[in-house]
Amino acid sequence: MPSNEFYPVLAPDHALRKLETPFVYNIQDDQLYGLDEEAFEFLKKCDGKTPFSISVPGENSDKETIEYMLDEGIIIMQNTAHPRKIKVEQSPIPSLRYLLMNITNKCNLACRHCYLGKSGNIDIEVHQFEKAVSQFESMGGLKLMISGGEPLMHSGFWELMEVLPSYELRKVILTNGTLIGKKEAKNLSKYIDEVQVSIDGISSHDILRGNGSYEKAMRGVTNLQSSNIPVSIATMAHRYNAEEFDEMQKFFSDMKIISWSVDVPCKAGNLKDNQDLMLDLKEAASLLSYGFGAGAHESTGNYTCGSHLCAVSPDGTVSKCGFFDDEPVGNVDDLRAAYAKLCRAYLWTLDKLDCHDCEVIHDCRGGCRFRARQYGGILAPDPLLCYANGVLTYL
Repeated sequence: MPSNEFYPVLAPDHALRKLETPFVYNIQDDQLYGLDEEAFEFLKKCDGKTPFSISVPGENSDKETIEYMLDEGIIIMQNTAHPRKIKVEQSPIPSLRYLLMNITNKCNLACRHCYLGKSGNIDIEVHQFEKAVSQFESMGGLKLMISGGEPLMHSGFWELMEVLPSYELRKVILTNGTLIGKKEAKNLSKYIDEVQVSIDGISSHDILRGNGSYEKAMRGVTNLQSSNIPVSIATMAHRYNAEEFDEMQKFFSDMKIISWSVDVPCKAGNLKDNQDLMLDLKEAASLLSYGFGAGAHESTGNYTCGSHLCAVSPDGTVSKCGFFDDEPVGNVDDLRAAYAKLCRAYLWTLDKLDCHDCEVIHDCRGGCRFRARQYGGILAPDPLLCYANGVLTYL
């Protein structure tokens, strides 16, 4: 244990959060550490100016916990006082952990499966963006996901980036990757913790996104990694990439991609006119076993899908997610009020679902509410997840 003349300080890229229970969040590694109240109170005093003799939680403090925090790099011991501000943000319940910011509906591609449909010409205003980010942090937010359209098409994209350093959040760009040259990657490294690039197959990627888009996207991935930006990959399963998943699994792993997420597109937007791309649900469900790394933005407690997420559209309106952007619950003038309304209108406890007595309900949480509504109703089971979990009695 350190001697009393040391000054403990919460390590850089770590933030305290009071969600349903206290946590410390490792922003760089996207990892939450649960805390008891004693450890939480200790970390609140780890401001780099309070001596260890004062900041420890008392004579009966858990020395093993403090040693664990030191070993994990959650706290650092300083020989002299170097203060840092400790923000202790209190979240609403259920906690709002993830904010999807669709900053523009402009795009340089016309993907055949895009749920947003045709691109437009709307950019979120800089003041709206900053207001949303500030409120999100004050509500205990963890991860800010900046998407579009294609986010780099926003006319003031780099001005938006300048907003980000003031906030203790994990900042992630969701992009098609085709506009990321060496210069863009180098600039992004100043602001962003992760870039997620959409790769929807290897030989089949261009079938969805246009000729040459795969080569441009992979060049973007290379540029990002050359600038030491962690890269994740998102893949939508479709008819033409169904035989490529083993190849993609090895390829992305060999490339040192930090995570690979696999999903199945819903029949919305451009996909309505390109239904030849859609797999049979049973076949699509079998592909959900692929992927690695960080999981999806899952619900906790006794809630259905999306209990910790909301989305902002380019016009500043707030909705449950991108699929519900035409059903706004408010706007970024008051994100807290909009999220409260969202929870009342679009979030249910599992006992409200038609499939509430299913043995795997706590694993799948009923699945996607948008897909469920397409196939049976907003409280119906999501048939994709029924197939994925081997439960076919509701189909």
